[in-house]
Amino acid sequence: MLLSEAIQALLVATRADGRSERTVDSYEQRLRDFLAFLGDRPVDQITVHDVRGYAAHLRSRKERYVDHPARERKSGGLSPFTVASHLRAVKRLFNWLVEEEIIAESPARRVKLPKPGRREPKAISREDFLKLLKASEGDELWQRRARALLLFLADTGCRRGGVEYLRVDDIDLEQRLARVTEKGNKTRLVPFSEVTREALEAWLEVRPENKGPWLFTSLGPKGKDRLTGDGIRQVLDRLARRAGVKGPVNPHSFRHAFAREYLLNGGDLATLADLLGHSTVQVTWEYYSIFRIRELQKRHEQFSPVANLGKNSDDYGSKC
Repeated sequence: MLLSEAIQALLVATRADGRSERTVDSYEQRLRDFLAFLGDRPVDQITVHDVRGYAAHLRSRKERYVDHPARERKSGGLSPFTVASHLRAVKRLFNWLVEEEIIAESPARRVKLPKPGRREPKAISREDFLKLLKASEGDELWQRRARALLLFLADTGCRRGGVEYLRVDDIDLEQRLARVTEKGNKTRLVPFSEVTREALEAWLEVRPENKGPWLFTSLGPKGKDRLTGDGIRQVLDRLARRAGVKGPVNPHSFRHAFAREYLLNGGDLATLADLLGHSTVQVTWEYYSIFRIRELQKRHEQFSPVANLGKNSDDYGSKC
């Protein structure tokens, strides 16, 4: 079996397993890059040295978003997160080939993924969010849609794919609950606030009726029925330019901000994991523990006996 044939077979199997189209597209994009690097050779002739060569190639790349369907090519090397995502796709391909008994052993088994350093997730700032809300004020069609979209993203922490495929029937305005389907076709109920309910209701009053079942629809007569993932990004980018916002403004920045505010306000990781749709609390911890640490620092400053020395007249330190 040639590499190109193996990639196509994996994509079919991934769809058959019920994985999301976004997962399929991610595999296709990353494995297309692997195919371009190695050439279309038989999979049983690919060695660990070939895979390591590809890993070294990724680490030495000088450009980002090469052949990306929605992003412009930019100079600069790939981040450890991006390198890891490419290599995970390669590992998945060869693991699947082993499972199907097409090859005996994965040549990617001993190739290590880079371990990105811990860093703060890129969350939209509260100030930038308020600027975006200000820019969306008004009763025009695009303004009502933009305001509802902004508030829903900020209020729920949903992923872009979950918002993209929301249907009108998935929204219960009375109970203030949304039925969201995201990674791996997993569905969960997500609560939202009264402010978001009012914005959704205002949007539904003017939402075009000829756009199918989708909650967030396109507005142009030639547009697709639903507002696609790229369309959501474009809405946010236009609002950012209008509001003069320079910081991160993308669906995931709202998800990060939701987690940040939740933890800094005293929320617990277990509940946050449920709200974000994480499979385990460990996933939540890996991404957002920096916010939990900040909360611990805040509580430490508030309650530590040493931090509070001198605040009472009886403390020995106050008499020095």
